Amino acid sequence: MTSLKNPATVAVVFLFLLLIPSFSSAATGGRVGGSLFPSSSSGNKKSKSPSPSPPSSSRSSRHYHAPPTCYSSSSSHSSRHYYAPPTYHSTAAPTSSSWSENAGKAVVGFVILLAVMLCLGIMWDCYTEAEKREGKLSVLKLQVGLMGEARSLQRELNRITETANTSTSEGLSDVLKGATTALLCNLDHCISSYSSVIRKSEIYDAETCFNQFSEEEADKFDDVTLVNLNSFKAHSEIQSPDEIDKEYTVVTILVATDGVLKLPTINGTRDLTKALQKLGAISSSKIMAVEVLWTPQQENDTLTQRELLKGYPDLRGFYEAPSEGQYEDQQPFLGANVA
Repeated sequence: MTSLKNPATVAVVFLFLLLIPSFSSAATGGRVGGSLFPSSSSGNKKSKSPSPSPPSSSRSSRHYHAPPTCYSSSSSHSSRHYYAPPTYHSTAAPTSSSWSENAGKAVVGFVILLAVMLCLGIMWDCYTEAEKREGKLSVLKLQVGLMGEARSLQRELNRITETANTSTSEGLSDVLKGATTALLCNLDHCISSYSSVIRKSEIYDAETCFNQFSEEEADKFDDVTLVNLNSFKAHSEIQSPDEIDKEYTVVTILVATDGVLKLPTINGTRDLTKALQKLGAISSSKIMAVEVLWTPQQENDTLTQRELLKGYPDLRGFYEAPSEGQYEDQQPFLGANVA
């Protein structure tokens, strides 16, 4: 005991305890999904159409009327016929009153045209600014915490990962539908959830946001033991503890879609059901990326309460409303995290 009074010895012991790996849980994880984002976000430049050729410099031909003959070409009489001299029609010069009237009409027409063009330009600028501010692409994150035995959920997610085609939009749609259906079948085990929607205007920004979410969630796993990402598959086994006190499971669904999609705040299983149904109903033509991550992946593994609270602080416990009022879809972001 006297040796522990030495500060150097205490520091060494403390460092040794920190470096000892925790064998209470392995926190294995699984990942399935893929991305259909274009490899290059640079668009094709539109080729300029050739400018119209300038008008030809050839002079426009003027038409002159031959003056009438003073004599008839054929006459039945020998007498000479005299005709009146030809009259030349010239446009009379406009008077000052008619000129001012025409000029006034032209000015009024020009002012009206200018006002219309100005209003259209302002309306277009407002529309584009609102569209850019709101964003045309949505990156969604739905996280669900479960407690109790959810072996059927793990088996179903494992089956989806092993059989899914994650390189096509139809395959990603099947992954999304399969994961949402599996969670709907395990609503009795769901105890907490979290929803987030981020809107982006550019494809590059949406891709960056989706990849950031994906890496953040994958970094929470100690070992990724089952993977199927863009048709790349990998599987491994690790030793897990046999004794399990409490079981927790966390499933994270990431989706990037073309279009604006809204998710409700998850306060209970009723809200979670609506959110899962909305995600499962996304058309495959709108899907840009999908990934489902869950832990633990192995059936004999466990996620401790400490790991749950530390790795998933955004999860909010369920509480059911005292009255079963109608769900207000007009306010889908009430209390939700939206950026």
